[in-house]
Amino acid sequence: MTDAGNANAGAKRGTPRWVLVALFVSLALNLIVVGSVAGAVWRFRAPPVWATAVTPNLLGYASTLPPERRKHIWDQTVEERRHIRPFRRDVRAAREETIKALVSEPFDRAKFLAAQGRQAEAENRARAAVQDLFVKVADGLTPEERHAFPLWRVQRRPPVRNLLDEPDHQAGEPSPR
Repeated sequence: MTDAGNANAGAKRGTPRWVLVALFVSLALNLIVVGSVAGAVWRFRAPPVWATAVTPNLLGYASTLPPERRKHIWDQTVEERRHIRPFRRDVRAAREETIKALVSEPFDRAKFLAAQGRQAEAENRARAAVQDLFVKVADGLTPEERHAFPLWRVQRRPPVRNLLDEPDHQAGEPSPR
């Protein structure tokens, strides 16, 4: 028998081995670059719209704690959170009354001032109730959690600067870090 039918059996592949190795190395490097870019985009993406609309306060911070810590704080503050709800309704109603007084024709200055006064009173009552809630939340935090709050707050602040905001430090003082 002859090997005429198997003439190609001993022939080598036309592509050198180093070309295949170079292709695999190139593929690996491309995957590393694409993965790094995707990771950077993911890490440095803008916060979701709902996250920037929320004021970074102690209650928001407590909601980001691990589930068992969050539940503990939520259980401790049930009454304070329930106490706040009616104040929110009062504030909304007072704001609506102020707006109605503002747009009424003819404009009644005394009615508008009275509505603003009622709105300020409603907001102050609500603010006092929120302060009570924040004290209760702060009481439930561990020292480590309390010390982590300022950094969390800075990270959660919206990227847009309010023109009415003052810097957190006074002239001549070192910048806070």
